Amino acid sequence: MILEQLERLAPYTSVPLIAKPNAGLPQQSGDRAVYPCSPEEFAAHVPGLARAGGRIFGGCCGTTAAHIAALKAAVDGMDFSAFSPASLDPDVIPCASEKEARFITPDVDVGETISCTPDLLEDILEAEENTPQGALKIAVLEEDDLDIFAENQYAVKDALCLFSDVPELLERALRLYQGRAFWDGTETLDPAFLEEMRRKYGLIVL
Repeated sequence: MILEQLERLAPYTSVPLIAKPNAGLPQQSGDRAVYPCSPEEFAAHVPGLARAGGRIFGGCCGTTAAHIAALKAAVDGMDFSAFSPASLDPDVIPCASEKEARFITPDVDVGETISCTPDLLEDILEAEENTPQGALKIAVLEEDDLDIFAENQYAVKDALCLFSDVPELLERALRLYQGRAFWDGTETLDPAFLEEMRRKYGLIVL
């Protein structure tokens, strides 16, 4: 699973990717979870993970000191210079929802703007099911909109364009969003402010 994710993400990033797998899938043994992957099997995955773009390695659930020792030995024996970096597509921009990586292009279609009403959850689900353009746009125009957005932002799976004509509200919405949103330029905001939002919250400015 982690190999597939590294291969999927490598073409879209210029930062090192972290590979931190479990020691296999857990199996229930009585009242405890047992992880079946031995230290040797765990370390044997390092070459494949490195070829896929992994540059920082660690262990998660089920790993022991022996797993990490074997991992370190495998990493120390790797010649990372032998792996060519993935070719980045300059026309593809990485976004993220709370749970999903999403990739957009500068001409992405955001569909109809969704208002923060009590029906926001239903509106998000309907937009993503019935008009699957790969992105949606939510407007935060008033103070009360922030509470509605915070309560329902978890449902966003597509790339999210956040919109507000009030800089303070946009910043607060970005702080609430558990992903990386983008700004499509349909409202004029101070470029210095947008640059600050890019630096602080990763806002993508198209």
